[in-house]
Amino acid sequence: MKIICNKTTLNEAVISVSKAVSSHSNLPILEGIYINASSDGCVTLVSNDMEMGIEAKISAEVEAAGSTVLNAKILGSIVKNLPLEEVHIELNDKNICTIRSGNSKFEISGMSSLDFPELPIVNPDYSIKIGKKTLKEMISKTIFCASVSDNRPILKGCLFDIEGDTVRMVSTDGFRLAVRCYHLDENNGERKFVVPAKALGEINKILKDDDELVEVNCTSKNAVFIFENYKIVTRLIEGDYINYKSAIYDEGEFEIECPLYELFDSVYRASLIITENANDAPVKFLIEEDNINVSCETIVGKVDDNISVSTGGAQLEIGFFNEFLLGVLRACDDENVKIKFRKNINPMIITPIEGDEYVYLLLPRRLK
Repeated sequence: MKIICNKTTLNEAVISVSKAVSSHSNLPILEGIYINASSDGCVTLVSNDMEMGIEAKISAEVEAAGSTVLNAKILGSIVKNLPLEEVHIELNDKNICTIRSGNSKFEISGMSSLDFPELPIVNPDYSIKIGKKTLKEMISKTIFCASVSDNRPILKGCLFDIEGDTVRMVSTDGFRLAVRCYHLDENNGERKFVVPAKALGEINKILKDDDELVEVNCTSKNAVFIFENYKIVTRLIEGDYINYKSAIYDEGEFEIECPLYELFDSVYRASLIITENANDAPVKFLIEEDNINVSCETIVGKVDDNISVSTGGAQLEIGFFNEFLLGVLRACDDENVKIKFRKNINPMIITPIEGDEYVYLLLPRRLK
């Protein structure tokens, strides 16, 4: 193998592909990046941790075709710090890889490309196209609610719930629920599948914020995300996702239209006295007389804040874990939101004042 390529292009591909490199594997090959140069001027980089795999293609001047596997961490450090944009990479018959740029020269040992596990071949039985900007927003606005516990593995993923021209992404950890809804231009039938939140997080880092499309293909076992020069393959989480729609009530005992940023700032201020030694203290809402009193009391001290809203004679005291509450409020988009309540043991639901773009549900904490 002998190629000449651009440092910036190579570095971007190495960084992206490294997101699916195994960091703690008994197999050194899984800590590497497979590199294959073909005579048509295409260089393919692949990583595979056996749960997710990423393939990136870049253009290069290929003087001799060939392939090898290089340790991802070492390769990334070298490429990032090369002095010039033109990079020369050459592999000899002993699998020693020479990387040159300007006056810098590195020689590192490669591993046999024959030992590298190929990405699963996915012959899809379902396919949908989603704009990159849309998919990026869906992921970033829901993924934070996915569970990190192994107790219910299905909740460590995000549900794609597709019905006709509507696609919803759903995540929950049992304490909070996020639903983002988008309407597409065509009917895409019906399909449900659960993608690991970890994989979606890495996809989100690679996606650019533009209007090009992402092709999502899936079988009962795997999903493939194809965009630009990338192909990302991930295992799906098997099992039935919870019936999230049953948790979302249409009408509360009362509803409040509330200025989002005022509420966020008020909750943030109330959180300032919550320390590691006092993290069990809830942020309380006392809703009455056209006012939301936001308060918190810990061993550090007390805080009170007030927001003027129209409560319509409603009265309720309810408390929430501050980090969960801030995360949900941070994910909302509008200047004003609709907040629905029932009793202080029922979840709070936040939606837009008009439309169905998002729903956030948050369970309260019992007040002493």
